Amino acid sequence: MAKNQGKTIVLTIHQPGFRILDLIDKVILLSNGVVLHSGSLDLLAERLKSVGYCIPQHVNALEFAIEVAESLHKEENHMIKIESCDDPDRDETLNQLAEGKKIFYCNSPCNEVVILSQRFCKNIFRTKQLFAAKTIEALLTGIVLGTIFINAFGNSKKKKMQNQLGFFAFTLTFLISTTTEALPIFLQERRILMRETSRGVYRVSSYIIANTLVFIPFLLIVTLLYTSSVYWLVGLRRNIDGFLYFLLVVWLVALTANSFVACFSTLVPNFITGMSFIYGVMGSFFLFSGYFISKDSVPKYWKFMQYLSLFKYPYECLMINEFGEKGKLRCIEGTEDGCLVYGNQFLMQQGLKESQKWSNLVTMLSFFFGYRLLGLMFLWYRSYRSRS
Repeated sequence: MAKNQGKTIVLTIHQPGFRILDLIDKVILLSNGVVLHSGSLDLLAERLKSVGYCIPQHVNALEFAIEVAESLHKEENHMIKIESCDDPDRDETLNQLAEGKKIFYCNSPCNEVVILSQRFCKNIFRTKQLFAAKTIEALLTGIVLGTIFINAFGNSKKKKMQNQLGFFAFTLTFLISTTTEALPIFLQERRILMRETSRGVYRVSSYIIANTLVFIPFLLIVTLLYTSSVYWLVGLRRNIDGFLYFLLVVWLVALTANSFVACFSTLVPNFITGMSFIYGVMGSFFLFSGYFISKDSVPKYWKFMQYLSLFKYPYECLMINEFGEKGKLRCIEGTEDGCLVYGNQFLMQQGLKESQKWSNLVTMLSFFFGYRLLGLMFLWYRSYRSRS
């Protein structure tokens, strides 16, 4: 069946004979939930010899490995699992692996990224309830929030600016706080990652890249559902440029917050500690966003928190997108007698310029890649310590 129909056959077997083993291409040996070997029988025999075992005559390598499985399991912490790979210098590599000098990877970094990306996608589609809940949550939140603010952005200029700023602040709070629900997923994956990378299954960098590539389109779908429903209901700038920029800012906020949670999930020991730490830091970031206290009122010794805040840059982007319009005067608050505040005047009072509309996006991208890089460094260090 395997040769004629090109099918892969997977079976469990105990103490097989020589005839059956000749038909098997790859063997996976398990003991107490740990993979002791994954590869060909020849590779298994070489591994047994490399750790000092002598296989008796008329006994196949697999049967002998089953008998000494307990001993192999005890030595697992001092050994690295060897994959079946075609390498002309395999004998030398095996000796180096047995001595713990280096890790031998079977796949190139590009292949690892492709394989891990496929695995992440399968995990997402296998948990259809979670995927559906996330998308429905974004859509319903946008609709509900839009119906709440639908009259706040009416024709009357009174308190319109205050309502808009409140909407921006709540939007950022919702987007960033909802990303914390990914923390238990990251913590669970971290345990699997440590076990697999310490045995040389793949590189930590490949895991980070694949995880990033999968989350980018997924978060785009979520933010598109939220933005499409809330933007037009609330009544922000009714042009396609304003909508696309709003979507871009919201998408970058979701990506940056996801990277932040992923980064600090590599440091915290458990879910409770992680949630306490992340919410504490998020609260500090929100305080220095510019909504509660102006930039000029912040003491000098707290200025650094403004530049670290994940809320500051998108909050300024949303204000510039809504109130700023180069070459035009847009009244954002007034009475029946006339306009009290123009958009450009308000931005000048806040110390904002039109050029910051794009420079802030670059800063948000830097946060996104920076937190991913920090997460890579922390995971690599954990993986290195687990091997030593």
